[in-house]
Amino acid sequence: MTTLRSLSIFTLAALPAVVQAWLPDPDIGGIHGRDAISNDPYPYCNPTTSANCILNGLYLFPTLEFSNQTSLGNQEFINRLPVSSSTISVWTNNKIPQTCYYWGVTRDSWTAAGFTVYNVTYSDCGTPFVVCRHSTAPKSITEIATEIGRIPIKLRQSTSVYLVYGDWAVDNPAYAGYMAALGQQGLIVGRSKAYFPSALLHEVTHTMDSSILSPAAPNPWGIGTAYSASTAFRSAVNADGYAVAGYGTNSYSENSAEAGRAIMLDVIYPGGLVNFTGNNPNLTQLDNTLNAVRTAAGSYYVTGGTCDSTKKFPYPTVWRMEHLHGGDHLRFRVGLSKRQLIGRCDIGLPNAIDRRSEELNTRSGDPLANGKVKG
Repeated sequence: MTTLRSLSIFTLAALPAVVQAWLPDPDIGGIHGRDAISNDPYPYCNPTTSANCILNGLYLFPTLEFSNQTSLGNQEFINRLPVSSSTISVWTNNKIPQTCYYWGVTRDSWTAAGFTVYNVTYSDCGTPFVVCRHSTAPKSITEIATEIGRIPIKLRQSTSVYLVYGDWAVDNPAYAGYMAALGQQGLIVGRSKAYFPSALLHEVTHTMDSSILSPAAPNPWGIGTAYSASTAFRSAVNADGYAVAGYGTNSYSENSAEAGRAIMLDVIYPGGLVNFTGNNPNLTQLDNTLNAVRTAAGSYYVTGGTCDSTKKFPYPTVWRMEHLHGGDHLRFRVGLSKRQLIGRCDIGLPNAIDRRSEELNTRSGDPLANGKVKG
């Protein structure tokens, strides 16, 4: 028998199709609920309280809920996804990527002096990935590089920069987030405790959704409509009548990210999802959704291989950072990237959503003011 659940957690503001939703930090705030059966800390959608809630809140339950770090799904990712070897070098030129400074310092209020910037070059890609790690982050740069390197390169190539924050509210009371993705900036941002494969796979799917997979994004890093907003994907989901997992009921975008994790598990687990811990045998109820994602992105959900120079998100634009009069200031800027900030998949509490729902151009002289950020 298929077991379905619909849980009431929060009211989410209506969001444009290109913007992903948010997730709360399970260790901060304490205002979100959890199903007594599931170990998943993410909120579930109730159609009576959210206009964004899809499919009347119905989803496959419970064993696809593998968002928790200790869950069976995440353990399978750890056990079965190989880690690409890497070399790590620290930046010593007093510079910082513009996305790290803008989001880490200007928007999320972390101290600029606390960031150390690293190049992490993996054996499967000649272009380095950049990690901006704050000193309050408990996980070391080696641990962070390992977790990023566990994400298959065909997925990882849609990213460029990783922002790593401290784990607790006391580290920065102004920041209430957990983990997020800015797909058209190739940026993943979050607390160090969120750097584990299941969470990273979810976020990297978001970066692909509005870039590599976007049917309207040119070459491929342009301003385009997300794949999850396409008629092909939404028709497939509606035909199934169920979201892949509980968090996927929050929006088509989130359901797309959950579908990506399910497909990755289907690829690496012996016998696929149908054999995963005795999962719901009626997986055919998700056939349309999973087949649609496989058609659009199946070539990315594979292990091995190398990055594709035509799809690898470019190395970031760099700003120089100097600390003047004991503060954190931008002293000099090089040319801005053409890829302006369009949307942020933000994982945070409601005040984080409200804080980021404003027009950026309310700030005079904001270098990224022609983009719009929402939760």
